Amino acid sequence: MKRIIILAVILLSTMAGKSQNFTKLDSLSNLLIEKYNIQGIGIIGVQNNKVVYQKAFGKANLTNDFSDSTKIYIASNTKAFVGLALSKLAFEKKIDYSDPISKYIPSTYFPLNIEVDKITIRNLMQHTHGLSNDPMVFRTAYSGEFPDDLRGLLKFTVYRNETLSYDFKYSNLGYLFGGIIIKEVTGQDWRDYVSDNIFKPIGMTETSAHIDFKRSLEALPFEHFTNQPISSRKSENTLHSAGGIYSTLGDMGKWISIFTDENQTSINPKLLTDYLSDRTVVVNRMGPFTMDEYGNGWIYGTLMGEKLFFHFGSFNGYESIMAFQPENKTGVFVFVNERVGGQRISAMLSAYYYLIMSNDSNADSKIQMFSQFIDPMYEKPKKERTFFSYENVDELTGTYFSPKYGNLTVDKNSDGYTFSLGRLKSFAYLDNENNGIIIEWTPGIEEHFTISKNQGKVKLIYGDFGEFIKK
Repeated sequence: MKRIIILAVILLSTMAGKSQNFTKLDSLSNLLIEKYNIQGIGIIGVQNNKVVYQKAFGKANLTNDFSDSTKIYIASNTKAFVGLALSKLAFEKKIDYSDPISKYIPSTYFPLNIEVDKITIRNLMQHTHGLSNDPMVFRTAYSGEFPDDLRGLLKFTVYRNETLSYDFKYSNLGYLFGGIIIKEVTGQDWRDYVSDNIFKPIGMTETSAHIDFKRSLEALPFEHFTNQPISSRKSENTLHSAGGIYSTLGDMGKWISIFTDENQTSINPKLLTDYLSDRTVVVNRMGPFTMDEYGNGWIYGTLMGEKLFFHFGSFNGYESIMAFQPENKTGVFVFVNERVGGQRISAMLSAYYYLIMSNDSNADSKIQMFSQFIDPMYEKPKKERTFFSYENVDELTGTYFSPKYGNLTVDKNSDGYTFSLGRLKSFAYLDNENNGIIIEWTPGIEEHFTISKNQGKVKLIYGDFGEFIKK
């Protein structure tokens, strides 16, 4: 009897210790919200297919608290789902990762100099394809103005370097191609294929590549400088195969759980092994994270010396990280709806979670190192802008066209000029350094335009990306 009592006391002490540690994670989350004027934070942690921590802090939007039912845009964490979809097709022998992309996307869609027969599906999933296509990336993620058949934009594909190379360079492009290939092979849009073959088997009933929910449930994007949502809110036509999924804390916990449970049967274990093993060497560093390899939407590296699979989802006020440690079967997903330092704050919270789970006695001192990466981001004041002025209103206003980017509209109101491109809209600000115009379609990202006239025809030169000619 005495032995039983002693054992019970030990168990209670251990549980109390863990509870106290997670209380410290609560405290850190609340402290970060106050210190950096963050609206909301959501965290879910799993181990051996069990949820060990799930908490939401602050606000999802102006009227609703962040909660377990809050809809979260996971941005580039979408790539891991598209990677698994293509891995499943390879596992079923419907494609081969060594296949050239020309087997599924005819070379006639590309410029003649692009050697698509030398670029494989594996290159797409490892960001080693050597290609660039800014119009396709920009229009699918930002403006939302693109043809129903994305292959119509492949004519703007170029090499990142002058010729084909296989160096690693992260971008959305490979996974946009991946979405096209999924439809070519299965006849299903990538959204439907992922829903049927990944979301449903795992039980991710609150996850979708559509905005098919009450918008009041959505975690909106914010930034440190204001308590109002910023203009980078996602729309249905900017959800794409490199970053197009909405989920919830609970569903992301289910997703991470399939990698922390050796007995899970939602996804074929052999398929998961193939999926996680197909990686290329990268060798990079992101603060306390090492980025050693990449494949199928996952980075493989370390966090403070511990082996880790992880990936960030980042889109101006939608910042998240998903991660799992294969050796101790522990995973975590963190979301922060703050633009300025949200990515690094999500990384800080995930690191603290792992330190707590490993009962690291130096967790508090180790986590302090993140401040050196975060604080400087908030010490920079928001830039003051001067509205751009132009005397000849009729000459500047109107609709312009670019084959690469579509229609751009310039309007004038009492405050100044506005530039609109698809769903994007921004005031025009004076660019003193370049004698031109600064546009911020997305907060914090400067787009530069200059005005040119040739034989009475007005053109807007869009940085290094090309020109818009007035209709």
